[in-house]
Amino acid sequence: MSGARAARISGFSDRGTQFATQVGVLGLASFAVTLYALPHHLFPVLEPFRVGVVTAAVAGAGMLGRWFLGGPFPTAGGLRALGLLVFVAMAALSPLWSVDPEASRWASGEAMKMALIYVAASTLLTTPGRIRVVAWTIALSACVPAWYGLQNYLEGTDLLEGYRTRWEGSFYDPNRLAMALVISILLLLGLRSRLKSPMARLAALAAIALQATTIVLTYSRGAVLGLGLGALFLVLAAGRSRGRALVVVASLALGVAILAPDRFWNRTETILTYEEDASAMGRIYAWRTAENIIHRRPLTGVGASAFITAWASYAPGEAGPTPYVAHNLFLEVAAELGLLALAGFCFLICACMRGLLRVARVGGNSAISDEAKALFAAIGGYLVCQQFAGFMLSFFLFLLLGMATAVERYARAEAAWKERTL
Repeated sequence: MSGARAARISGFSDRGTQFATQVGVLGLASFAVTLYALPHHLFPVLEPFRVGVVTAAVAGAGMLGRWFLGGPFPTAGGLRALGLLVFVAMAALSPLWSVDPEASRWASGEAMKMALIYVAASTLLTTPGRIRVVAWTIALSACVPAWYGLQNYLEGTDLLEGYRTRWEGSFYDPNRLAMALVISILLLLGLRSRLKSPMARLAALAAIALQATTIVLTYSRGAVLGLGLGALFLVLAAGRSRGRALVVVASLALGVAILAPDRFWNRTETILTYEEDASAMGRIYAWRTAENIIHRRPLTGVGASAFITAWASYAPGEAGPTPYVAHNLFLEVAAELGLLALAGFCFLICACMRGLLRVARVGGNSAISDEAKALFAAIGGYLVCQQFAGFMLSFFLFLLLGMATAVERYARAEAAWKERTL
């Protein structure tokens, strides 16, 4: 679809608003690069400039400039905005009752930044081309941590427990590295059908192979499960092209099965014997701690990012003194912010996923159906990972949810435009 036609469908063709939108999209794409490539670690000279904050500010400036120049008011996607509002409001207010007010004040600021990224994505990504720019930026930027993770493994550098690869910053945790790569692989699998050149398709497969290899070398069981179920979500959302999607997914699974070392399978098999695995039992103790908090503080929780501080007061006796994070996204939200915040959070996610599935099922009748399938799989796979990790403050998730809202908004505008032109 041409850019001019896409602009007519989205309804925003004024030069001033288009320029502001393009600036905002550049900010969003650059922010995605900072999430994955961590430029301040690659180039330490950039660290004082807080590149992530600057790129997010550019996205926000583009969004506000678009409105100031006559474009529509920034949007969070209709009723789902209520879910976002409840979640952010509870995070912002939680320092008032938190067991760790300082940590909660920091977390409330992070929650507001994530809401900004969500609204910027849902507002600025008004055409298929803009959505693809950010999606491909995410998918390809992930090659940077994947490459360095592979390099660290081959060199035996800074491996957790002597064998689990990791990188820098937020990716110093192997689980976080693997979870981020689950998103990028599923986006690559979903977007690969857009590529017409055989060389481009081959390059996409090479990127998938690199990122999948690094996931295996993190030995993250939750990420492997998330990748597998995310690939299944992609197949289920593929509709008439389900057979082709199944072939690609099966090839990925076969490659992992052949190339994964024995230690990977030995660690994965401990899922069935979790009583003998200290890591698995730590997760179970964390879930029981979250359950205790929810029973005793169902409306407010213990405060954003205060779960570890609350461990001593709410953990079961057999858990021991060493605190863990909640290790489950939804339990973490409920335990830290209360059941009302959990309801709002779930409403936001369900609305986004439902909208993506509706657009994906349209198939070739929509210019954005492939992107809907890719995002549906990426969000679904990431949420599976989050059932065993639990990182509530995730810019990855809120960026994807904002993109999902943008996809649904464009699909609705596209359908309305087609009705008018019949």
